[in-house]
Amino acid sequence: MREHIDFIQAQMLPWDEGAGFGLSGTRVKLLSRDDATGAISLILRLPAGWSRAAGALARDEEIYVLDGALDLAGRRLRRHTYSFLPGGHIDNALASEAGATLLYFRSEPAPTELLTREAVAARLVPPVDLAEGSWDGDFDRFGLGSMKDGARMRVLRQDPFSGETTYITATIAFRRGVRAERHPISQEFFLLSGELAGDRGTMQAGAYCIRPPMAKHAPYGSPTGALILFRGFGGRQETYWEDADPFTFFPEHRPILPERLRPLGLPAPPQSLY
Repeated sequence: MREHIDFIQAQMLPWDEGAGFGLSGTRVKLLSRDDATGAISLILRLPAGWSRAAGALARDEEIYVLDGALDLAGRRLRRHTYSFLPGGHIDNALASEAGATLLYFRSEPAPTELLTREAVAARLVPPVDLAEGSWDGDFDRFGLGSMKDGARMRVLRQDPFSGETTYITATIAFRRGVRAERHPISQEFFLLSGELAGDRGTMQAGAYCIRPPMAKHAPYGSPTGALILFRGFGGRQETYWEDADPFTFFPEHRPILPERLRPLGLPAPPQSLY
């Protein structure tokens, strides 16, 4: 079980050596970890010239390029490109000529029944470039229909076996929510850009959350517009709504953090325009 984090600015987290996570030659910021299964969520920094040879994966890997460029099996992934590599996938050589910074998610070991050739092929998500294609995700499918007037969705992955989903939402400036949410799965999110006000304070780009099943959160609003990556695990996402305190664009800073992170749980200043 991962710790409940709602929220921390990744800017406040220290860099560490990636070798401790099986990622030799890299630097990482640990966002969260499940000590029982070894599942991790990281910001992963690859130096220029870094590479990893292909080989069968024992665990699922998800990659989102934050900066720079990454070559995946000879295909170039630029900024805001996503891919999901399932356990058992073989064609997964990675390299970065000039360096790159990624969101990197690695699951618990994949069960045997998902390591068959057919299952691996069904679960693989080839690179998705957010600058291409349509933002036609169906909010209603995830119980989020109240958001669709002020936001767009891009579903990056929905697992054909578990229903686990990774998606991006983009909200317009000054969109605001009204009710709180709960989901019967664990969910993490990373604020890719913009500013987001919620029940725990105001998040700036780089904010990270991970919540256990049925944790109450929201409503949210953004004075700038926001781009957010959501990742659910433990099953298909559903949403249960309930009344909440009135929304404000100026909330008190009161994050939920484990003891080890409390000294780092400071708000990040908004980006200065002058």
